[in-house]
Amino acid sequence: MSNKTVLIHAISLGLALSPICFSAASAQERCKVSEQATDAKSEYTQQHVLDVGDTPGHQIRVFELHRAYPNDKPNCENLKRTESWTRGYSDYVDRNGRAWGYEVISLENGEKIFAEFSGTSQTTVTPDGSKKSAFTGVTRYTGGTGKYQGVRGVLRTSVMFDPDKNVNQQQTEGEYWFAATTVGQSQK
Repeated sequence: MSNKTVLIHAISLGLALSPICFSAASAQERCKVSEQATDAKSEYTQQHVLDVGDTPGHQIRVFELHRAYPNDKPNCENLKRTESWTRGYSDYVDRNGRAWGYEVISLENGEKIFAEFSGTSQTTVTPDGSKKSAFTGVTRYTGGTGKYQGVRGVLRTSVMFDPDKNVNQQQTEGEYWFAATTVGQSQK
């Protein structure tokens, strides 16, 4: 065979296989997320705070936050969240510092999405002496149950919070997708 014939065969084979590559890419279609959770649906169910002792106001905290979603909008799979449990840690000096932890999101069909988050909190004191605290961070979907077993996602999270007053107002923007499956296999 001549070099020209080999080149034509290689191009033909590449074109023939290209639909397989495109079908695998469509398995990673991304779902946009834009969510809010108001403080009326959120409750700190547990908080354990320890003074570190090295500087005034330095505390470590373990917390659990429960959210209920009575009027949630459906996701891309047409399922609504029913509740979520967030369990995390903070290392703050006067509510400034890092926070990280984990979340389990329950959907109306019983399936769950697992996530982890990390970020930074900043607190300012207003002229009247009250504190305004804000968390900014990233939440990553790491898996789940049922069809969400292979879910992955990256979400940017902003939270206005006050653990003393049981306030936690969250805004989330980002996207999620399902990990690509091998050609010929279906997602479960």
